[in-house]
Amino acid sequence: MEIRMTEEDFEDMRIASREAKHVLDEQQYGVGIDVLSAIVAEMGRARRHGERFSSLHEAYAVILEELDEVWEITRKKRCNRNELELRKEFIQIAAMALKAVESMSNFTGGTV
Repeated sequence: MEIRMTEEDFEDMRIASREAKHVLDEQQYGVGIDVLSAIVAEMGRARRHGERFSSLHEAYAVILEELDEVWEITRKKRCNRNELELRKEFIQIAAMALKAVESMSNFTGGTV
């Protein structure tokens, strides 16, 4: 049996996916959550990419990427900024900064 999907079907799937992502973001980063717990949870999610940063360059690049996302929000007019997205980015920056501190032994010493 062949299943054919229309453009409308794909659009419905995209909308449902965005709505599900918003609900998940609200649970993880929304107003009323414990921020420190959210940072710890974000660190746990980041560990899927490795326990520690392998270099200071990597830590810098990851933190800069998160900061660039804050800059994109900053450039919007205040009335167009999304609080949930901004909270999410700041929590991610905090988590990556803590991951960098945990990775400090990879950043100093050695012969290079």
